[in-house]
Amino acid sequence: MKTVSSCFLVLMFTALAAVVTSCSDEEVDGEGVLGDSTTLRLQLRAAGRGEASPVRTRAPWNDVNATDDEMMNQWVVVVTNTSDGSVVRCIACRPPVGSTEQEIDEVGNVLRGNYTVYSFANISVQNVCSLLGLTAPATVPTIGSTPTDISVTGTVTAANTKTATINGNNFDPTAADNGFGEKGIPMSNVQTIAETDRTKDLIVVRMLAKMEVQVYNDGATNATIESISLTDITANGNNNLLLLPRWTTTTGRDEMPVTLHKDLQPNLGSAAKKGNMTYTTPTATRTVAANEHCSTVEGQKPVTFTFYVNESVAPIDNTSATTGNGSGLFYLSLGIKTGIGEDVVYSHALINQQGKTETDNGAWHYIARNDYRVIPVVLTDWLLRIEPLAFVPIAGYPAVLLSSDAQKATFSTGGPIILQPFVKKRSEANWLDFSDTEVEFVSVHWTNSNGTDQSGAGMILETPLVYDTKSQCIYGVLNNSLGRGLYKTAVTITVKLGAAESQYTYSFTCDVILQKTS
Repeated sequence: MKTVSSCFLVLMFTALAAVVTSCSDEEVDGEGVLGDSTTLRLQLRAAGRGEASPVRTRAPWNDVNATDDEMMNQWVVVVTNTSDGSVVRCIACRPPVGSTEQEIDEVGNVLRGNYTVYSFANISVQNVCSLLGLTAPATVPTIGSTPTDISVTGTVTAANTKTATINGNNFDPTAADNGFGEKGIPMSNVQTIAETDRTKDLIVVRMLAKMEVQVYNDGATNATIESISLTDITANGNNNLLLLPRWTTTTGRDEMPVTLHKDLQPNLGSAAKKGNMTYTTPTATRTVAANEHCSTVEGQKPVTFTFYVNESVAPIDNTSATTGNGSGLFYLSLGIKTGIGEDVVYSHALINQQGKTETDNGAWHYIARNDYRVIPVVLTDWLLRIEPLAFVPIAGYPAVLLSSDAQKATFSTGGPIILQPFVKKRSEANWLDFSDTEVEFVSVHWTNSNGTDQSGAGMILETPLVYDTKSQCIYGVLNNSLGRGLYKTAVTITVKLGAAESQYTYSFTCDVILQKTS
């Protein structure tokens, strides 16, 4: 049942490093100029600004929402000649223990010119070299808080097409090995240093996103949150992500504060696959009390569950059963035990906040690496489910298949369909139809993946969905005159429930498989 307030976007978390180039002693008319060589000063420092804001980066070192495990444990920078990709220098270091500024200084000399700089955090030197196609020394020196030069050979070519295997779903940032020979969240980025640059910030971007589900309980009984599932998330493994982030602007890439969510877009590898990710909640924090955490009581706090996921794109492809869900949205489900002997699932679509488009701050059609997503969920006393029915023509295919989580129905061929909604209170065992006095039907809509109504002539529905008060069912007729193929749609049902007549909206996805044309 969709009993969730709007999903909010709190922008991204990054850790950063800075490269500061100082000029030689040459001066012309009192202004410093670059000579044949320039001193390169490396300075590692935290990202962003201290104050909270949805349009700034989330990870200054004093950020109360970030843990130490989400920061940098080891830092590796590879400087290459932009012209041929040859390695000029490779430097590695660790943040000094106990430093509040988290800064590391290093002075070295490089020839004046144009450079491409690859920055990584929480990835070992050996793994950095492997990912970039370089050769590391047989024995890497011990890396401490003093920057260490590493003897690396080779050239970096086509770095923007290189992939990495990221197991970000249910990632454990406290593990001793993150899959790249280090501890902590892996990070990466690529930037350029122009011949005229005198200062340069190097930014590293976390290669996975952080989700925070905040659960309030407005119901009359306690709820035990056993699991949280997210559909159509990029699966772990299989060189699923490109090594480097995809920037849509240079604002975040080249300046200290990463500004907007839209500056970063998912950068998926060609081998990436979609999957359903389930987070099993810690036993000690599963209970959400009915009164203590009630969202309608001023000052009450939710029970918060935090986990990590791979960056992902919500599928909107209407031609593939494996890449499209018909709505272009992510679906989040909570597995709940209510204490009356029945497990239930709350499910809702992560819709665009305030109707914003994908290029706006509020977009939920994608989850980019480095995102920090906060999702408030409000549990009520009411559950709603739909039982789909269908009647097919003679010799038709099986009428309808319901998914295991009861959130999607697959209809084969055309013909009439029936959707029968049911409701019940969490504190009660029996499901009720819409004849119950505490239930009032409001509206129903059938749309395709971009939200267009599909009730018109020549569309997926030949006749629009209508609610019959006598049978308490929703009726419609599928259009069997369309061409063969898979058509993905979504049904949205709005109802008023309870004595207070609170209004709720339930989203239910449907796949329509037309086997033949008429």
